[in-house]
Amino acid sequence: MKLTNETKVGLLAIVSIVVLVLGFNFLKGKSLFSKTPVLYAEFSNIGTLEKSNQVKINGLPVGTVFAMTPKDMEVNKIIVEIHLSREVNIPKNSVAFIDGPLVGGSFINITKGDANTYLNSGDTISTKLDQGLISDIKAQITPTITRVNETLDSLKLTIGAMNDIF
Repeated sequence: MKLTNETKVGLLAIVSIVVLVLGFNFLKGKSLFSKTPVLYAEFSNIGTLEKSNQVKINGLPVGTVFAMTPKDMEVNKIIVEIHLSREVNIPKNSVAFIDGPLVGGSFINITKGDANTYLNSGDTISTKLDQGLISDIKAQITPTITRVNETLDSLKLTIGAMNDIF
């Protein structure tokens, strides 16, 4: 049986498209042949968290943020889908929070609990709202800035009064 040139080109196109799709998904970190464990986390504010940011336990990357969807139409909570890339046992009383360096992208940090039972694929991990380093610095600097502004206002009044005298 002889294949025509059009059939050969069609088969080559189909094979190349399949290889392209599989290669693209491989580069994105997805695996089509094995099911990765999935965890969910509900945050009231995700800050600068983006899709494909890392998920870390004790500084070790164990997964990535896969998707973010609002829980309701008012966007009171945001459900973050986490795909784990390593086989790790995460205790059920573990807590996830959004963290980040002073410069760079944010990530989800998981603080492990001490429970004897572990989260399974599809479970929701509890979360807490941790403001991070920038918010800590801002909270400490805000009272100082307020006092400096009050001092500057009194200095303006003093200089104005001296200006009236001269």
